[in-house]
Amino acid sequence: MVSDRLVPSPEGASRQQWGPVRLEAEGFRVFGHRSSGRLFRYEDVTHLGIFRRRYGIGLPDGIILRRISEWGDDESITEFDAALRQRIAQCSGGSEQLIRMEQVEELFRQRGSRRAVHGFTALCLAAWLFQTRDSFLTHVGSFSAELFLQGEFWRVMTANFLHDMTIFPLHMALNLICILLLGKPVERILGSTRTFLVMTGGALGAMLGSIVAGYAEVIGASGVAAGLVGALLCLELEGSRWLPVWWRIPRRFFFGLLLGQALIDWMLPAIAGAAHLGGLLAGYGVTRLFLADIATLAPAKRSQRRLALAMGAALGLSIVLMIPLLQRDQGALERHGLRLLRVTSASVRSDNELAWRMLTESQATPMGMEVAAALAQRAADHSDWRDPNVLDTLAEALFALGDTRGALDVIEVAIDLSGGQRYFIEQRRRFNGERDPEDRPTPPGESGSKDPWDGEPFEAPTQEGEDSESVWI
Repeated sequence: MVSDRLVPSPEGASRQQWGPVRLEAEGFRVFGHRSSGRLFRYEDVTHLGIFRRRYGIGLPDGIILRRISEWGDDESITEFDAALRQRIAQCSGGSEQLIRMEQVEELFRQRGSRRAVHGFTALCLAAWLFQTRDSFLTHVGSFSAELFLQGEFWRVMTANFLHDMTIFPLHMALNLICILLLGKPVERILGSTRTFLVMTGGALGAMLGSIVAGYAEVIGASGVAAGLVGALLCLELEGSRWLPVWWRIPRRFFFGLLLGQALIDWMLPAIAGAAHLGGLLAGYGVTRLFLADIATLAPAKRSQRRLALAMGAALGLSIVLMIPLLQRDQGALERHGLRLLRVTSASVRSDNELAWRMLTESQATPMGMEVAAALAQRAADHSDWRDPNVLDTLAEALFALGDTRGALDVIEVAIDLSGGQRYFIEQRRRFNGERDPEDRPTPPGESGSKDPWDGEPFEAPTQEGEDSESVWI
């Protein structure tokens, strides 16, 4: 029965044809493969395995995957696998090579934790729930290099868990799908502790890339996804000898995906390409530090566990530092407003939103009113006095400061721009005393927010040197 599948070559037993593979004295050749004719040395085989009706052969520079049906049936592939392992055993150090492959296979059978990836996903979903309840979280937690350098250090962490609410289903869904797909093999290989450090490195690298690129504002989790891509790239290029064949990605496909992502980053200015690159390089670099551990199949070291705990504590502290702003503490709002006034790349949206919340969602002090008025004035100037919602905020600030005449003049412009919308007329009645000063009408749009006007004739301009109000990753 065996002789029906084994075809001796004219040179004798040194050559044997098994389905699409020919075993020779120094190596084997695969026919119908893109590398047909190339001799693969037995000494270079890193792993052999069967996965989903495919037979895989791992090599330092790639993998070979062929359908088991090409061998005929399960018995044939079993005989071929035994013959190939016998050829490997006959090489110098072949027995150790086979033992090593068995150890790797057994270890990766046992590793099943997904704590790092699933934990990050859960935090992103929790952040989304808070964003839906309080959209101010996006303003407070997004990454701004200038605010970070002024002391709002929490942003380097929190921005990685937040997503653009206007395109939320697409933005967060794509990021989390990528993280779950990419994180599974990385965490399987590195373990949860080291994977957490890779993800943290990707997050910090993405924000560093944003600083270098000069992005005004950044939110999104794809810096973490890019870190996982960097980890997979490092494992494939520098650690492939220690990986089972079924956890490796075909290199042509892998490099094609990287090129495609680079083209998308270059073509779409709303995507923070520099953050992607920073995350990828950081993920690669952090993973490179772990290669020796992978080679010896060692569990996470104590120093690695301590560093992971420190990063977890930093994340917890970042959340705590945001709480006063989310609670609308007037002192925290004033300090944040003063810092925002020093930000040269601040957007109309961020200035207008903070000014409105300071005036309407907390007990503003005279100092807070002055800060809110300055933010509203800058938003009005940067929108060329063509956004009625922004002008309404400025009118509100002037009214709070006791400048009723100025508030009426500004709200008249807002009424004209809006085509006489009822809300702005009611604001005028409030300012001139026809309506109780405390009886503020509900502003148009989402409750609690003061987004720039989206109707005619306003078209939101950007500040000089600012491509958009924010980019997302």
